[in-house]
Amino acid sequence: MRPPAPDGSSGVGRPAMSTAGLLAAPLAEALAVLPPRAGSLADAGVSAGGCFARPLPLDTTCASAARRFFREAVSSLPIPSGLLHDGVTMASELAANTLHAQRKAAGAPQRTPAVVPEIWVYLRGDGRRCELVCKVFDCERALDAADQPGLAKAPPDSVSGRGLQVVDGLSAGQWGCHPTLSRLGPWRTPGKVVWFALRMPPAALPDDLGRQRYSPDWLVDELEAMLTHRGLTDIVRADAPAMAVLSISRHLTVWRRGSTLSWRTSAGHYQQLDLADIVEACEQIIWAHEESALAEVGGLLPPRPLSGHLTAS
Repeated sequence: MRPPAPDGSSGVGRPAMSTAGLLAAPLAEALAVLPPRAGSLADAGVSAGGCFARPLPLDTTCASAARRFFREAVSSLPIPSGLLHDGVTMASELAANTLHAQRKAAGAPQRTPAVVPEIWVYLRGDGRRCELVCKVFDCERALDAADQPGLAKAPPDSVSGRGLQVVDGLSAGQWGCHPTLSRLGPWRTPGKVVWFALRMPPAALPDDLGRQRYSPDWLVDELEAMLTHRGLTDIVRADAPAMAVLSISRHLTVWRRGSTLSWRTSAGHYQQLDLADIVEACEQIIWAHEESALAEVGGLLPPRPLSGHLTAS
């Protein structure tokens, strides 16, 4: 059962708010079209195990908005000042990079960005393997027109400027990009995220990341709701004691056994993830779904990540 929304309703079936005029809106107007909060763990704060998500304006305030939002997202975590500075710097560079990409796309014939960029921040993993992840979404599939869709690790010189070189250095190589679907707005738009991850010192972590109080049965219900909210609306589910099967598409099936999720990627590899790491699980399942869709359209398998799941998101 999903927790109630702040107004006491289930949060299901609410109409999404319009994003008309958002493409040229300054930050204040971008914030005004945020969808209403649903009663979902994914919409909880970062320290509670949820995902912080905000729209970024498509103007010269994009990078400064990213810096402000990153600080807001992690304000409840006692992050060391040096690590916080690195995160703010990289969030700013990713926002500047996506603004460049969106303006380049908008300048092409018959091309207009479908949605504004978005910034997402969440925690993944646990203990010494816990990382703070920051992602910037835009509706362009690749880092530039020459890149293949689904690229998991981009060379620092794949776009003009030194922004991604800064990200590569400050993150110690813990960055990349992958196909996904947008989080905000009235519909889910295909695109990509460019992301970085920072290893979190244990002293900066909440005791349970807001996860341990939820049962596996509740979490798999929440995962299905999160995937549906992100646009995967044709899920077929079957349940058995301590087990559930989510058929996402004809190319992707997710198994839950106990507190573990597993699925087969488009490249034939099997992924496993703790169900309690629900935001990361949702992200990776959508990634796998979008890769399969791209492979079906293009007839070729996109590149796979170059590292394990904690650095391949």
